[in-house]
Amino acid sequence: MTEAAPRGRRRVPLWVIALAGALAAAAYAGLVEKMRLGPPSVMLTLGGMTLALAGVAIYRMIDPLSREPAEALPVRTGSRLRELEREKQLVLKAIKEIELDYQMRKIAERDYREMVERYRARAMRLITEIEAGDDYRALIERELAIRLKLPGQAPAPASAKAPAAPVRHGCAGCGTVNDDDAQFCKKCGQRL
Repeated sequence: MTEAAPRGRRRVPLWVIALAGALAAAAYAGLVEKMRLGPPSVMLTLGGMTLALAGVAIYRMIDPLSREPAEALPVRTGSRLRELEREKQLVLKAIKEIELDYQMRKIAERDYREMVERYRARAMRLITEIEAGDDYRALIERELAIRLKLPGQAPAPASAKAPAAPVRHGCAGCGTVNDDDAQFCKKCGQRL
């Protein structure tokens, strides 16, 4: 099974390249070196095949680096959502495993709480991203606007009681300013 190459190029199957390398080496052994069929000519033929396959591997590694960057490739929503769903299932499974380890007294309570909080936060982010679907960019922009209170938003009416501004405090490890309800630093992950 061969992959579809980008930009309309077809990839030659690997077995064809391997066969061509082996035939070229066998022709060299028979015509140039005048070798008869035997262990030395077989080894030379296998070496030619190996050399051809190594050349293909090097080409496939270097080719993407040598091309100009493509425009933003369209995101395949179906595969992206499947990947997010798979990652969500893995995170939820990890939470269950951590809970089982804690119940069997394999991990300390402090470590258990830290790991579960971290995994639950990741699960919530994944669930939010899955629910947003294709419109995740708009969701991010909306959250940023709320957090940063960007200009251009409608001001709250004067009659409405404004909620108290969140108290922010810095992380002792890296100095990053975090929300008042944060239990972990959003940059380094250290417990606040």
